[in-house]
Amino acid sequence: MSLQNGSFSLTRYQVLGRTKRLSVAELNQKLHGYQARPISLQSAAREIDYGWVLPDNPELEDFVDRQTAWDISDCLYEDGVLLRLRIERRAVPGQLLQEIVKQRWSERKPPEETEEPQRVLKKQVLDEVKEELLRMSLPSVSYVDAFWKDQEDRIYLFSQSKMAREAFEDLFHKTFGKPHKIGIFRLLPPLLGISPDAWQSPAEHNEYLQRIVHTLPVRSGRAIETEAPPF
Repeated sequence: MSLQNGSFSLTRYQVLGRTKRLSVAELNQKLHGYQARPISLQSAAREIDYGWVLPDNPELEDFVDRQTAWDISDCLYEDGVLLRLRIERRAVPGQLLQEIVKQRWSERKPPEETEEPQRVLKKQVLDEVKEELLRMSLPSVSYVDAFWKDQEDRIYLFSQSKMAREAFEDLFHKTFGKPHKIGIFRLLPPLLGISPDAWQSPAEHNEYLQRIVHTLPVRSGRAIETEAPPF
């Protein structure tokens, strides 16, 4: 969901584990490997694909020229970092898939004694046909915006879609979380009222907050550790 599509929803994240403010060079460390490539109509064979694209930064004057070559310095805005995620989805109609698989299976040569079990062969035909049809399907493209207030260790994702959240969490972990040993988790009531300072030093505030921090889930079911996030 984009900020410009006329509707608004929000998912808040808390960042844990940061010991210093990350520089532009550090933020760029893994960015290139996870930037979205130009949309391909023939070579993509995955149902869902996503990557970072240049956000609509009001302070960026040469936006059109920068879209093919950009980095985190183009995403800096006021007291944080603008992030934009492009998601491509491809789908194959189930009935069409079954019909073509049935046809391909009937056209096979008589099985030999050394061949794999029939269930394995059918699965291979199914996977081959699905990949072929995915390459022929047009993608559905959507964008998701986020604002990372890095000094406050808060991230605001402008969507509540499960797919958008999972894509963002996965991409953030690969691009920033794993390289810099920081973790993120979604803030839900009644945790929204806790200040960023309290999250970073839970032991200094109270025993209950410290216990919450050590038991909150992060992506893929990993637990947050304030001193050494488990990445």
